[in-house]
Amino acid sequence: MSTPSTSYPSSEFRAAIYRVLLTSSLLLLLSVVMLIPTYYQTTTLWYKTGTDRVMLFAAQYIGLAALVLLYLQAILSARGKFLDQVFGAAMLLKLHRLNGVLLLVLAASHILLVLVPEGLANLPLGKKFWPEMVGGALFIFIALLVVFSYFREAIRLPYKTWRFLHRPAGYLTLGLVTVHVMFVSDSFEQAVPRILLLALFILTVLWMVGVKFIFNRKVSNSS
Repeated sequence: MSTPSTSYPSSEFRAAIYRVLLTSSLLLLLSVVMLIPTYYQTTTLWYKTGTDRVMLFAAQYIGLAALVLLYLQAILSARGKFLDQVFGAAMLLKLHRLNGVLLLVLAASHILLVLVPEGLANLPLGKKFWPEMVGGALFIFIALLVVFSYFREAIRLPYKTWRFLHRPAGYLTLGLVTVHVMFVSDSFEQAVPRILLLALFILTVLWMVGVKFIFNRKVSNSS
């Protein structure tokens, strides 16, 4: 008499489940972060009406979406065995490149939507506006990262040189976006938004450190 066989989900099925869970978690996180401008309004909005108010609200929503996607970009860059198994290395690379372009579009839109209501002639320059200037530097870094990534071969930039510059610049943008968001808006003077921002930053850094050192150590010990 034959014994009943126990069937286990295939690796592809498990990967599909993980993809759904991770995508749903990202969308949930975006939804939570996007609530911040509504429930923790910046005082700047108190003095704006009509189109200017709508544009500043849109700028905040877009800026926070870019924040989450920039943290995601760092995770996609670090990758790791788990993400490789769930998405595949080729898909992760494709997502990383597409996300970089989306980040550039969102960052440019954010800046325009902030500056237009204030007047393009009133650029926030000077010591008093250092958080805004950090944001400007962040945009320049994102633009350079995207441009050099897509046109590296056209400008004949060696891959090793590009990689040597790309990763530290990517880590720098992670720090710049955290500082910019934390200090540019008084919404993040409130406890809940600030704790959420710091938690996202710390978890992202822990993921990158874990992938770089803990996983690599396990691989080297097993080889």
